[in-house]
Amino acid sequence: MDSQLSNKLYESFPDLYRERNAPLESSKMGWGFQCGDGWYKIIYEMSKRIKKRSPEGEYAAAITQVSKNEDGTLHVEARNLTPPVADAISAAQEKSRLTCELCSYSPAFRRTDSGELEGFIACGRCSKSVGGGKSRTAAARPQKPRLVADVCVVKR
Repeated sequence: MDSQLSNKLYESFPDLYRERNAPLESSKMGWGFQCGDGWYKIIYEMSKRIKKRSPEGEYAAAITQVSKNEDGTLHVEARNLTPPVADAISAAQEKSRLTCELCSYSPAFRRTDSGELEGFIACGRCSKSVGGGKSRTAAARPQKPRLVADVCVVKR
């Protein structure tokens, strides 16, 4: 994710992302958000729900990793989970299944064709713009050469 969007999340939810300065052995949040910019809105809404439903103090939820699963969906790890927080995380994961990782358009699908977007969840527009999609227009047929007449008749 873009560093500006990451910083917005860090500034909006400092208690939730407090693990970003922890050593990498205990938290992978030091690597930042390892997903596309299109999922920013999903992560922001998930963070708002977690902040609302999480208890305050040392038992507050802390997100330790936000990345992409092998199946192309959002992957979130957290500490001090409660059932409402786990529900917010699973709702965000389900929402990411149908949202383009690049532009946040919905519906989008997992791309399985070999190309730059293999394994990404992308909409048709993004998959064509990056070059992973095939165009739907038919290839132009080769034209037969026109025959030229040997004699030209002109009437007066």
